[in-house]
Amino acid sequence: MRRTLLFMSIFFMLSISVQAANVGVIVLLVNGTIYTDCVNIDDDKTAYDAFQKTNLEMEWSDFGFGYFLNSVEGVGADYNAGKYWSFWHSNNEGTDFQAAMVGADDYIISSDDKVISLSFTAFDYAFNPITNPPFFEYQELCENNLELKKMTLYVDNDKESVDEGSTIDVKPGSELEFVLRIKNLDEDLELDDVFVEGVIAGIDDGDDLEEESDSFDIDEEYEDELSLIFEIPYDTEEETYDLTITITGEGEMPYRKILNYKVDVEKEKHELTAEVLSAEEFDCNENFLFKVKLINIGEKDEEVSLKVENEELNILKEESLEIDESDSEITYFDIRTPDDSEGTYSLLTTINYSDEIITQETSLTITCDETVNSVQNQNIQTEEVFDDIIDEELQNDKSNNLGFFALLMIGNLFLIGLIVFLLR
Repeated sequence: MRRTLLFMSIFFMLSISVQAANVGVIVLLVNGTIYTDCVNIDDDKTAYDAFQKTNLEMEWSDFGFGYFLNSVEGVGADYNAGKYWSFWHSNNEGTDFQAAMVGADDYIISSDDKVISLSFTAFDYAFNPITNPPFFEYQELCENNLELKKMTLYVDNDKESVDEGSTIDVKPGSELEFVLRIKNLDEDLELDDVFVEGVIAGIDDGDDLEEESDSFDIDEEYEDELSLIFEIPYDTEEETYDLTITITGEGEMPYRKILNYKVDVEKEKHELTAEVLSAEEFDCNENFLFKVKLINIGEKDEEVSLKVENEELNILKEESLEIDESDSEITYFDIRTPDDSEGTYSLLTTINYSDEIITQETSLTITCDETVNSVQNQNIQTEEVFDDIIDEELQNDKSNNLGFFALLMIGNLFLIGLIVFLLR
């Protein structure tokens, strides 16, 4: 039992996928040499962990509350000159370094666009480092073998142009589809497990809306296409939300590209949306429930008049209801298909509210089983024949009650036997 539990625990730990980040590293050494590198660490690790992945010889001291860098390549602090090793990281724009306000072991890294650095420097009167390290952009340090060739956005099936960082206008219930074409730039290695994930922060009643595409491999110098689809909840509040799209792939080094957008949800003053099936199939003389779901995606409560009809089938169903803002109502209509109504009909659903009209048509296909109808018709004809026989006998001998009842019983038994024979 213990071995089984141990094996299951090990298997569970091995099956957990850990997202990794690539980090650009620049160190200005004392002799003027510029050391550059690109290292890979697990998400939410620190700059200290990234420095540990380099080929430089570093000595650190652990004071319990943080690590202090004693020396790099054998060069330690010069107390007489007031020079120490200083930690730097790229600014938010990724265009230059800024002196870190925290230690390397407190600077958490969780994306691929970070560049960190060290320089041996003196400090001014405000204890600001004086010697800045040279800056290189992330792309110059970490080779990118995955290229986003093209991205197309569809909002409710309408194609839209969108640049990174721009705002996407939607309404409750909208569908967002991102179609991404990705190319493997490597000439020798396959790009494995490429997939895209997206997060719209706080849009789902305060919770994040998360979606992920299927994953696939891309051969050397080939490209492929995948899609990421979001369904905006109907009860979403009017607000602007942050959308992050992350492209991930495994090559010689794991690669990740992050795209950021804004999603602006706007509501009309009065607006309903209806969900009605586009097609239904039934038999003749069959009862069914016809479902209509109404969703209020507008700013106001609505009084609604709902009607379902088809004149040929003699169908007319009506209902009045109230739907609060950001709420929905489901109405079921009990409908019966007539006899001998085989064919295809259009069932019209009409929704009236606040001087607005929504109409939707449902294709109603009715099939009549010929075998069943034939048996039913024969049974009806047989019953009519025996009714005539019984009426004639009654007229001939109205006074003979005993004979009448005997004949009636024989006729019924014969009728039942014939019906059973026909049904077989």
